[in-house]
Amino acid sequence: MSFQSESKITGDQFEYAVYQDLLKLDYLNIKKNVFISEAGIEIDYVSENNYIEAKGGLDGDKKRPGAKRTDNVKKAIANGALLKAVKPESYYIVYFSAKPLTNSSSDIMIKTALCHEIIDEVRYIQNKNIDLFDTLFDCLEW
Repeated sequence: MSFQSESKITGDQFEYAVYQDLLKLDYLNIKKNVFISEAGIEIDYVSENNYIEAKGGLDGDKKRPGAKRTDNVKKAIANGALLKAVKPESYYIVYFSAKPLTNSSSDIMIKTALCHEIIDEVRYIQNKNIDLFDTLFDCLEW
């Protein structure tokens, strides 16, 4: 199996885990892979005014999943910025499969996006557990 096909499979598995979490949290009328034509982006899930992005995969064997990868974080933030530009009232949630390393570029980007309300909430699914990122930190303290 190639690296790309394995990444696709684990990414699809992570998206399914996110979907299951949304159901558990009683999200209604969940739509998958919604194209926002005004912004030219696709969002993984939409439920009412909630827009949910899933960025994840497996760890190990030189792989850096979720928020450990700066390109995953940048894609999530770019989608959030574009979404907020055309739908400023939207609530944008990003799920990652792994937390960033403390004070890494990914960590700083996520905190900046939260402080400036590009992302409204970050959630982590790790080992089948959900962790809600503490968005109530003082933006000036980090």
